[in-house]
Amino acid sequence: MTVPQSYTRLFRHAEGKEVLNHLKKITFERTLSPAATDAELRFLEGQRALVALILSFIKQGQQQGENI
Repeated sequence: MTVPQSYTRLFRHAEGKEVLNHLKKITFERTLSPAATDAELRFLEGQRALVALILSFIKQGQQQGENI
């Protein structure tokens, strides 16, 4: 089993999908005010990058034969 297949299996079931939706909500759907500091912006972008990586692994796992 590959790492992407493991991610796909991890997020396949209802609980995993709930966690994944929560991660999307607190990263992709979050906005900062114009007064946000450089550090705050960088921190949020790092979080978004990690969630994007997880989504990428899930997609790769699906292509390798694991369904979600």
